[in-house]
Amino acid sequence: MQLVLNDEDAITIPIDDCIREAWILQYDRAYLSGRIDLFRERLAVCFANSLAQCLDSDLQPPTSSQMAYATAVARELGIALPAEALRFRGAMADFIERFSNVLSQKRQAYLDEN
Repeated sequence: MQLVLNDEDAITIPIDDCIREAWILQYDRAYLSGRIDLFRERLAVCFANSLAQCLDSDLQPPTSSQMAYATAVARELGIALPAEALRFRGAMADFIERFSNVLSQKRQAYLDEN
């Protein structure tokens, strides 16, 4: 089995005989039951999730906790979240590190005034 990236690059996926046999049975089962499209969709989602886990951590999508905190920071400071931060965990961490201090200073200044 190969993952084809483009016309020039491909990655061989090592699959042992047992998994290959199960794969063929699963494919045949889906085909014969008329659910091949559903199987392909399920395979695509599973593969995409697995591929994301192979990326360096800074290139993975931001966590839900990062998204929630960064959204709150951006809202309170009245700034936009950069597109890179919405796409990559490393850029999101940079945004949070940079602006969490700004938010803390803003809150402290408010407390000092009141």
